[in-house]
Amino acid sequence: MIWITEILGYLAIRTGFFVITKKEMGQFRLWHLISSFFYIIYGLFLKSSPLIIAGIIFCIIHIYHLKKFKNNSNNKTQTL
Repeated sequence: MIWITEILGYLAIRTGFFVITKKEMGQFRLWHLISSFFYIIYGLFLKSSPLIIAGIIFCIIHIYHLKKFKNNSNNKTQTL
């Protein structure tokens, strides 16, 4: 069980590092959402409330902005 926790932690870190290479905001938010999800799972394995809470808050923020981004993109294509 400990090795699964370690793998999740390293996967979350790796995804986080990958995120900072993204220049386009939509991709950045999507990949950070994935990274935050891994941190939630990692936090559950560690029973770490701060990791879980931060991951959930990041997920909510990124989902909100991704939906807003998608709605703006749909509105722009409809006006063209």
